[in-house]
Amino acid sequence: MTKISNKIRSAAAQLSQMYKPSLALVRSVLIASAAVTLSLIGARQLGILAPVELSAYDQMLRWRSDEKPDPRLLVVGITEADIQKLKQWPISDRKIAEILQKLEKMQPAVIGLDVLRDVPLGDGRQELTKILQKSDRIIGVCLVTDGSPDNPGSPPAPGLPQNRVGFADFGVDPGGILRRALLFMKPPTIEGKSSVEKHLCNDNSQVLFSFNLQLALRYLQGQKISPKLAPDQSLWLGKTQLKKLESNDGGYRNTDARGYQILINYRSRQQVANQVRITDVLEGKVDPNLVKGKIVLIGYTTETVKDFFYTPYSGRQQSKQFMPGIVAHAQVVSQILSTVLDNRPMFWFWPEWGEILWIAAWSIVGGTLASRMAHPVRLAVTFAAILSGCCAISFGIFLLGGWVPVAAPALALILTGGSIVSADRFNKAGYGKAISDRVKQVFKIEIDQAKKDQQVAEITESDFFKELQQKKDKLRISKQETSEKAPCDPQEITPSNAELAKGQSQADEYLAQLQEKATQQKQRAAVTESESGSKTVTPSDACSGASSAETKPDDEFSDLQAKAKQMRQRRGAEKRIKDEKMDSLTDKEDLGDKEE
Repeated sequence: MTKISNKIRSAAAQLSQMYKPSLALVRSVLIASAAVTLSLIGARQLGILAPVELSAYDQMLRWRSDEKPDPRLLVVGITEADIQKLKQWPISDRKIAEILQKLEKMQPAVIGLDVLRDVPLGDGRQELTKILQKSDRIIGVCLVTDGSPDNPGSPPAPGLPQNRVGFADFGVDPGGILRRALLFMKPPTIEGKSSVEKHLCNDNSQVLFSFNLQLALRYLQGQKISPKLAPDQSLWLGKTQLKKLESNDGGYRNTDARGYQILINYRSRQQVANQVRITDVLEGKVDPNLVKGKIVLIGYTTETVKDFFYTPYSGRQQSKQFMPGIVAHAQVVSQILSTVLDNRPMFWFWPEWGEILWIAAWSIVGGTLASRMAHPVRLAVTFAAILSGCCAISFGIFLLGGWVPVAAPALALILTGGSIVSADRFNKAGYGKAISDRVKQVFKIEIDQAKKDQQVAEITESDFFKELQQKKDKLRISKQETSEKAPCDPQEITPSNAELAKGQSQADEYLAQLQEKATQQKQRAAVTESESGSKTVTPSDACSGASSAETKPDDEFSDLQAKAKQMRQRRGAEKRIKDEKMDSLTDKEDLGDKEE
């Protein structure tokens, strides 16, 4: 069993040594990945990456192929050519009433009039009001207030009941790009509203439906599909949920998500549905099959009215950068109908933890690749391929209806790989070691100096050191008295043999301690100190002056080894003096015996 356990320990030690570099590599990749991921998550929460993510969304939308025009819709546009031909601006109430009458005869499912008629325009006001009251197919529009007294909103045309009115407002992102649609909301409260006329679109006591949602609901009623509001306040049309857009979904961060909003899933950049002009309707040139059972939307398509929006398709286009408001409404109506009737997916999003894992995974991939490849060209080519793969996967998810982060994982891949490469080059160049050694040296010098000062304080305060000081003072006094009496005769000292042996053993022990501490101090110190020289004391020097045999104590204790050497020399000199004195006493005793 002992042999087996020893073999197991040996194999474990070999495996540990074998995989030690790999473990260090994995640790460095994980540390770099965690740092980059946390930094990017913080940047996302602050909204720093939101413009980049929205630009990536727009680009993926442009890459996606257009779908065929929705056959359930017909757009009747009021173009600049129509205005010139009719010689009217704006189009009079009489002409609007005439258009509605002609369309009613073709039996559409619903007619959406995206033309404000809150004030009379030209003649035919009573005629228009009569048609709006009589027909149950016509849906009108109003504009919601922004909460300020200077912009109280626009009321609907007279004669329209509340259930046949929808607001025409959209939620526009910074930069004027239309990506979101409001389905229903409460109008904001107007400050100082006592001076403002109250109407449907500035009354915050009720919930208003949007113009496009009203059209879609009226069409779905013919399909026996009614709206339902779930306990979690989500909107259901039959078995289909129109998921509400939250403020941090997809690439958005802290966006204004008031009301019930959805992300617009554009059908086409060119033609969302069949389109005709109002002069074609007035002249009877429209095929009735394009109208019967369809949703007909009437609105301005000329830029003169300023009812147009920038869309994700506007980027990199010299012409046709704008989408008319009536076409934007048609996009939303088509999206709702396609979701409910054709199972066309709405945009969906990952939860917050899923996006964090997505970013961290690409960060680890970037760090692993950078740590495995040393050749710069091969590394650059591989990174370009992996980055393309990241974008391709994100675009594939987008085609399935999912909007996941694109900019954050791409940056995680690049930043983590770049940090690993930079750290490797930094260490190979020796800068890291040089800085580390310098820092260690500074701290070591400070620590060694503090230890040395502490050791000096301990030695100088010890009882044995004080005893040596007292003996030194007594010896100096005795030598001075001896030099006054007999310059060449040493002073009588008659210590007992036990005291001499005890003092010698204590001195030897103390000298050994000093020698050990000096050796340890010499090993710790980064900068050695030059040893100070010492004078050698001989018996002949004792007669000429006792002070030459003494070494003045050094309070700063610059070098323990030199101090120990001096004390050893002093002890030898004192021993020789004592031996000479003992010999002198013996000679005197012999001389006395002879005289007797």
